[in-house]
Amino acid sequence: MGQLKLEDVRPGMVLAAPVMSPDGGTLLLKEGHALTIKGIQKIKELKIETIEIADRNSLFVTPIDKMAENLERDFLLYLRKISPKQAEANKNDNMVRVAGELENSIGKICRQEKIMEFCVQLKLVDNLRLYQHSVNTAVLAGLTAGAMGMTGEQLTTIVAGGLLHDIGLCEMPLVIGQKERNSQQQQLWEEHPTYGYYFAKQNEIPQEICELILYHHERWDGSGFPKIKAGDEIPISAQIIGLCSQYDEEITVQHVPSYMAIEEIYGISGIHFSSKVVEAFVNNIPVYPLGVMVRLSNKEVGIVANIRKNQGPRPIVKVFFNRTNRPITETKIVDLSRERTLFIEEILE
Repeated sequence: MGQLKLEDVRPGMVLAAPVMSPDGGTLLLKEGHALTIKGIQKIKELKIETIEIADRNSLFVTPIDKMAENLERDFLLYLRKISPKQAEANKNDNMVRVAGELENSIGKICRQEKIMEFCVQLKLVDNLRLYQHSVNTAVLAGLTAGAMGMTGEQLTTIVAGGLLHDIGLCEMPLVIGQKERNSQQQQLWEEHPTYGYYFAKQNEIPQEICELILYHHERWDGSGFPKIKAGDEIPISAQIIGLCSQYDEEITVQHVPSYMAIEEIYGISGIHFSSKVVEAFVNNIPVYPLGVMVRLSNKEVGIVANIRKNQGPRPIVKVFFNRTNRPITETKIVDLSRERTLFIEEILE
């Protein structure tokens, strides 16, 4: 038992003494209370610097609080992989600002208990193909939306929509990850946006987010589902989530090389997705982060040295190893925008 600075307090720690308002007139939290993220945030807002903890080595944390902690960590980890804080590691200076706004957005979302409950379900049903895919989609969608000028609550809404877009699949786990489905399974699959919409509505998720869940599989040419909407009938935020979900599904779950996933997106621009959305994605999201080690299609290995000079998935690479993995002595810079027969075959993480 002892005083602990608030910066060292973690959800699940138990109070050894009640927490009173700064003026001493109001009881905020009782002795024996297991702290939650909301409780800690409330104490911070009142500028209380220390509290009495029963045992700092024991945590009695709920799955909701643990999810909020993990989600913020996972979101920021992927965000900073795609958009580091160094300006030169982004496609343009504006994306540094957008990434900063997304940090604020995920903090707000992690304090919303209903959304955290859904995220727990995503992780329990399928950690990679539902939870991690949803986190990645939320990051990519937030960055793309920010590049298109969305800010504030708009960004928070689209991040939440990205996180929850596949919650309908929690009720149909047998169709998750199937490459081939029979007619009955396909019909069920095409209903998951509807399932997700009503789950969200029943749990009082804001209507704007519910609609993103419902429409994320609609396509620009009317070939999507479940409502067969087309063109501008589809909310722009739902188009963004749909594109980002498809891209991440291919590279994260199906292990399609990034250059092939991007080429496919180029190919369906103006068909499955608005050309404005496609342009915002490919021109602002670095497919190959600055400083990552890559293997080229001629088997040479190098480091991505510049992502700003060229648009799309063709950065400048400084080569360090030849095709037999031997170090090279001369300086060799490969500009993939000019070497059109070369492409990045593999990221060596």
